[in-house]
Amino acid sequence: MTRQNKEMDKLIRNAVIAAIFIGLLVTLYFVFAGKETFSALYIKPDSYSNYVENDSVSFVYGVRCFEGRRTRYTSEIFLGDYSLGKNEFEMDSGEREWNVSFRIPDGTEFPVKVRVVLTKDNESYDTYFWLKGRE
Repeated sequence: MTRQNKEMDKLIRNAVIAAIFIGLLVTLYFVFAGKETFSALYIKPDSYSNYVENDSVSFVYGVRCFEGRRTRYTSEIFLGDYSLGKNEFEMDSGEREWNVSFRIPDGTEFPVKVRVVLTKDNESYDTYFWLKGRE
């Protein structure tokens, strides 16, 4: 084996070691630092009716926290453009659900949207369902 071949083998070996090291660093970054954080807001589909019974409405909504840290939320319930109330809470992770009930004000015109708005860190999520009329 010539001196030139030995130098080429050494250069190739060093390049392979460097490539393995860089690949390991990239893999570690994506495994530990690349986790997506988000929150999820939902209304349970079987918890409400699109028609009002006895002038009252009830439903269940929930929040799932995948933020990876303690997060402060504000949820607000709307009937059309009218706010029915706010709920402020904090979560570390996991899921919470709330039962909501309210009376429909006189003079409400149908169809009307029932909407839940979730706010955290200047981000908003919303979900809704429609009330089509009275039974």
